[in-house]
Amino acid sequence: MTPLAERPVTHRIGAMTPDLKASILMILAFIVFSAMAVFMRMIAGQIAVPQVIFLRQVMALLLMAPLFWTSRHVILHPTGLVLHLTRGLLAVGAMFCGLTSIIFIPLADATAIGMAEVLVATAFAAIVLREPVGWRRWTATAVGFLGVVIMIRPFGEGFDVFALVALAGSVCGAASMIALRLGSGHDTTVTVLFWQGLVVALVSAPVAALQWVTPTLNETLILLVMGLIFTAGIWLFTAAIRLGRASAVAPLGYLRLVLMAATGWLFYGEIPTWATVIGGVLVIASATYTITRNAARALPIPSVNPSTQ
Repeated sequence: MTPLAERPVTHRIGAMTPDLKASILMILAFIVFSAMAVFMRMIAGQIAVPQVIFLRQVMALLLMAPLFWTSRHVILHPTGLVLHLTRGLLAVGAMFCGLTSIIFIPLADATAIGMAEVLVATAFAAIVLREPVGWRRWTATAVGFLGVVIMIRPFGEGFDVFALVALAGSVCGAASMIALRLGSGHDTTVTVLFWQGLVVALVSAPVAALQWVTPTLNETLILLVMGLIFTAGIWLFTAAIRLGRASAVAPLGYLRLVLMAATGWLFYGEIPTWATVIGGVLVIASATYTITRNAARALPIPSVNPSTQ
């Protein structure tokens, strides 16, 4: 038998388990999201966040246009349109808060606080969807929120209002996931992506027009790369979630925080504080437990929404 390492690449990929493939795709998605943060900071002083959201979303719609065209008969007859529109509005809030936070606070802080989205979604699921949430998951959620409080430091000198902006993005992202859950039985994933993208583009357009700055050639190139990265990140993340078990990919959340912290250190000299390390560990551990617990009990799995990046 030919050793696996000596087989053609396509054979080696085919021999991988679904969980391993999903893990690789998820790691690639995290790398892409880290690159997005760098490009966002590169352009932040020249182009306003609403304009970035608008241009990035328009490019994503153009890149996915062939897929939308082939599914046009389904897309043009959505059954959960109100929920799709609601999700689009919430996505705008999540994107604005998420991108703004990575500009003004350390990347590790913004990432760790953003991961609280899973915890907020758990609370929303219990309140809005009336899903059963046992004491273990409520305890995990409480531990995660304690981690968020430690990072935000609301009563200390290290308090930064943009940490609250990051938390607001988590709330919007969690509410967006609940809207997706409510509409999951109505339409296909392609339909959801189309209508959310369209709403994001339309809502951000007038705000972007008020703050519009004609980008230079260098800024245009950065925006084009951001659009490509945004689209690639969504597809990588979605493919990973659909391919692998949540219990297998959830622990990779630790790697996401490590990658963002490393990016902040390498490019900007950001050294995570003890508050970030302790709070981040609590948030990721509780979020990982929540996801794996849901998987074990065959409950719907909340996941970090890539559109918030």
